[in-house]
Order: sequence, then C-alpha cells, then structure tokens
Amino acid sequence: MSDAALADTPIVTRDHARKFFSDCRAIIIAAPDRRQGWLDCAQAAARKVRSKEFGRAYAAEELREIIRQQGLFPDNSEDEIQAALVEIFEGTEPQKSNGHVIEEPPPAASPNEFGTSTAVVPYASAATEPAPLITPAQWPPEAPPAVEWLADGRVPRGDVTTLHGDGGAGKTDLAIQLAAGCARGASYWLGHEITTGRVVFISAEEPEREIRRRIWLHSQRDGYTLESLTNLQLWFPGEAGDAVMAVPDYHTGIMRPTPLFLSIAAAILAAGPVLVVGDNVAATFAGSQNDRVMVRSFVNLWRRIARGPSRPAVLLLDHPSLSGLTSGTGRGGNMDWRNAVRSALYLRTPDDKAEADRGIRILETAKSNYGPPGNPLRLQWADGGLAPEHAPSSLHRLAKDAECNETFLRLLDERNSQGRPVSDKAGRNYAPAIFAEMDGANGYNRTAFARSMERLFHIRKLAMQVRRIDGHDRQCINRAADEPAVAE
Repeated sequence: MSDAALADTPIVTRDHARKFFSDCRAIIIAAPDRRQGWLDCAQAAARKVRSKEFGRAYAAEELREIIRQQGLFPDNSEDEIQAALVEIFEGTEPQKSNGHVIEEPPPAASPNEFGTSTAVVPYASAATEPAPLITPAQWPPEAPPAVEWLADGRVPRGDVTTLHGDGGAGKTDLAIQLAAGCARGASYWLGHEITTGRVVFISAEEPEREIRRRIWLHSQRDGYTLESLTNLQLWFPGEAGDAVMAVPDYHTGIMRPTPLFLSIAAAILAAGPVLVVGDNVAATFAGSQNDRVMVRSFVNLWRRIARGPSRPAVLLLDHPSLSGLTSGTGRGGNMDWRNAVRSALYLRTPDDKAEADRGIRILETAKSNYGPPGNPLRLQWADGGLAPEHAPSSLHRLAKDAECNETFLRLLDERNSQGRPVSDKAGRNYAPAIFAEMDGANGYNRTAFARSMERLFHIRKLAMQVRRIDGHDRQCINRAADEPAVAE
C-alpha cells in the first residue's frame, strides 16, 4: 500500500496502521475460518476509524486488498466487497450530529443506573463459585523442593526463559548446543551442568539445511555422532513458511493459539521433553511487541507447555529492541518480555570493537528469580560455533571424566574391602555422597561422582549385587564380574 493511500490517516498513527493490517494478514492466514478472521479484523479497523486513529479510505482499501489476495468472496465481486465494507463502516457506526460522533448511552430507566451516586454494582452473585484460597499452614512443615535446573544457574525447568541477542550474535548456535547436549547425554553446556533427555527444537526461522550444517560442525568439534541425537526432535515450517503460533484477539488483546501451535503442543506432550526451544519470537508471534497484554498472554501459552507432565524448560529466542541494544539491557519491545518470564539471558558483543571483531561474545543473566543477575561468561566464535574463551578441549574433558571414573572405582574397592558396601539409591549409603567425603576423592564432588556412576553402569563396569546386611538382603554396588579391582 502506497503512502498516498495513508493521506487521510494521522501522521502519528501511520506506523501503527501499517502494523495493524500486517497483523490482520497473519491472523487471517492462520484462522480456521478466514472469512470470519477478516470480519473480526474489519470490525476492529472500523472501531479505529471511528476513534480517528485511521482514515476510512485507507482502512477500506486495505480491507479490500486483503479480500482480493485471500479470495474471500466468490469471484471477488466488487459489488459484494463494497456492500461488506459499507456494512462494516456504516452498519454499526454511532449516530452523528454536525459531523461529530455522539457517544450517548440509552435513556436510563431509573436513577440508580449509569453510575449515579446511589447505584450499587454487584461484583458477584450467590451463584458465583468462590476461588480457592490457601494458607501457609497447609504447606508441609519442611523445606520446599529445590529449584529444578535444566542448565544449572541459567535455565530453570518448568518455566519460560528468554534468550535475547542481536541478529548474528549466536543465539541459535548456543540453543542448538544446549539442545544437542541434553539429547546426547552430555554433562555440561558452557560449563553448566545440564539435565539430559528428549528435546523439541522449533526452528521457525532457520531452514533445515542450516540447522543440519551447525549440528554437523558441533559434532566434529565435540566428538559425537549424529546417531547419538535420537532424542533431539526438530520441527521446520512447510513450503509456505508459515510459523505463526499465536494471533491477537482484537476484542480483548489476548493472544490465541493457532492450529499450528496446538499441533506442536500435542507433539510436545507426546514426546515428554526436558527442553523445548522456540527459535524465534519474531517468526511465531503475530501481535504487537509493545502491547503488554499480547506479550504476557503469548508467554503464558508457552508457560502452559512448561507446566506439562515432563516440566520442560522452554527457551524462547528473541531479538532486542533498539532501546534494548542502546541501553545494554537486551530487552525486546515491551517490559513484559522481561517481566513475564522467570529467567532471561542476554548474548551481546563486547564494547571493545577489537574484541567484537575477533568473535568475542558475552552471555549474561539479565534476570533470574532464583539468584543474582550478571554472571557474565566470555565466549568466542571458532570452528564449530561459540565456545567458552580458552575452554578446555574435548580431549581434556574426556581425560577428566576418565580420571573421575578411576577415582570412583578405587573408592568403591576401598569401601567393599572394609565390608561397608554402598548403594546407587539416595540415602545414607548413597555412593556419590559417601565418596565425596572420603580422603582420596581428588576434589570431585557428589555431582561429579553421580555422573561417573551413571557412566560406569552404562559401559557395564558396575553391577548390582545382593548382600546380607543386618539380617536383610540389600542391593549394593560392585564391580562387574569381569572387571578387575584396582591394585593398591
């Protein structure tokens, strides 16, 4: 639509008008009934015409063009289109006097109507079911459960985290690394311990060939095969490229899920993942970035996913607004992109241009409900993507894991030789907790030994054995039958 068509629209609202009709097109494309979607948008446009936000001629031309593009009327009959527009703009238009809209209520039937001082407005009836309320006395008299982390200290499970960063900063690269790490059973992501399991990655922006290229580079750098990624499940848009997950209801401003979102939500429920990645907000959100209701209701759609049976972490990738870039906060659009989530990460370039030119990036926690913000981590682009600056090589990590495995086996032999067996179950005889407190633990903690125990069971270096302890048969950890003890 040319700028000339905007001549009857106030200058201060022209950008808003363009955005409004751009959103309308997205809504109509995604709507199950496109003609009803057009009618809803047309009624919203008529209200804006009556409030003098848009010019009528401009709005009518936009609506007419949408009808023609979408083929919403048989044969695109000009008479039928014109009749529909007249009904929209004139059928429900308030009465006018001297060219001015009269916003006048119908006559009052009694003095208590329409806000007089004696009026009483009932806010609930006897039939209204009261909302359930609780008191802290109902809580168990014990410490609440600890925060469940997907990536320790950065990404919590059971809620939504946003990762903001300018285009080309490396958001998708970091998200792929996290997704692949969780899926293949890696221990760490950028030095943070991670939970492993299935992952659903929604690539609404990057095509399949690009994601494939990046995963291949990561696998070559980190020493894993594509066959190890059976737990990573990817979604890409079809040929039409439609990836809109939610559209606004212009009557309420609340974002409504599209059929595509509902289909993906069903796939997530069936997969039971520990992580869901949405790449990115710009490609899936058809509302206004600056509308608080739209932003918060969109985040809440994803929060319902996060509160599902598998309690996945939901990571949404987003571009910061111009003000977010200049202020250094990384915030995108309205404040509710930050306020509506429990955790927000920001990937940025350093202020030093020389550092930025050699590929340095800084990942920091912009918001966390479970700890202090900040904690900057310096990363650098290298072969295979972003990695911690001066990070140890994959060979070094393998060597450390092997050392921890040997330490675990040596401490296990020591306990068994003393007749003090240990268990793989949490409790007073839990092997990782006991080994972490022993002399000779070599600095490894309970978490490191727990991961070592899982590795050793996986490669069949350990086996469970029934022992008679205090008159009861107990399952205890022992070396596998063909595994020799470590010589002292």
